[in-house]
Amino acid sequence: MTCRIQPHMLATRDGMPMKPGLPAYHAHPAPPRDPMTRFRYDAATEGLEEEDLGPSKTSVKVEMLDLQELGLALLELPADRFARIEMDERLREAFQELQRITNLSARKRQASYIGKLLRDEDSAAFRKLLADYQHGKEQAARGFPEIARWRDRLLSDDGAITEWFSRYPTGDTRPLRTLVRNARKEEAAALAEAEFSGKPAAKGRYYRELFQHLRTVVDAAALPPD
Repeated sequence: MTCRIQPHMLATRDGMPMKPGLPAYHAHPAPPRDPMTRFRYDAATEGLEEEDLGPSKTSVKVEMLDLQELGLALLELPADRFARIEMDERLREAFQELQRITNLSARKRQASYIGKLLRDEDSAAFRKLLADYQHGKEQAARGFPEIARWRDRLLSDDGAITEWFSRYPTGDTRPLRTLVRNARKEEAAALAEAEFSGKPAAKGRYYRELFQHLRTVVDAAALPPD
């Protein structure tokens, strides 16, 4: 007696019934193929094996451009801070060469070379260094109003300088004391001239230099250590 297999009697390997009219070879569809995988013939097993082709050209290009931008960003750091970064000597020489190049096309080629060298470096450490530096700069910028208040206090209050050094110990106190003394003399002369001329007192050189000195100290205290 011949038994005809009906479609509802078929099942897939996982036990699920096969849909009527679905050919048997559709019961187990092939897994989606990775576009970065190709097959090669293996003589030992007489079958096909998957061969990983690695990253695509597009992803490599994106990575290289990203590393080039990283290199240019590192070069924007202050010279003394950049000099303290640990890196391979070839990379340091490549940066120095880039600083000497003025031709635009040559600079692009050198930046590309730096990107290639950075592939062998710990780029994550460089990115963290840049992030820490930027964070420190932002903190320093937010401190500008405080610096201005310190400057005004130092010019009007003799006890403010002791409080300043208590908060920002810098070792040698003479530069700040000299700036404060000169700025006070300058301010007194400007006020006398303004009273005589009837015009507002102008802010002079030492007034601005005092602010810059205070800013340098605050910036150094805000930036993370190397």
